[in-house]
Amino acid sequence: MKNPKLIAPGVRERAMRGDDSVEIARWVKAELGNDTTFLAFAFCFFHGLGVPVHAIRHLEGWNGVGGDMDVSDADVRTSLDPYVMPLRQQP
Repeated sequence: MKNPKLIAPGVRERAMRGDDSVEIARWVKAELGNDTTFLAFAFCFFHGLGVPVHAIRHLEGWNGVGGDMDVSDADVRTSLDPYVMPLRQQP
């Protein structure tokens, strides 16, 4: 597993360049590797965008992070867009 501290700045960079929330989440998962934990995933978003863990806790079930619950890509966008979208407007 790659160190989440090294991934967090990339989350912010991707948000600022206009990447979709789902694509950012998939990139984080790929960077962390298959043996990662949800806590490491959440750490990246907390340190990269200031997303509180409680705001994305339900995403643990998203199949994009290895979950097996019915969490859609739309749910991911609903949870992450409030933190990603404001950065897109920055120069």
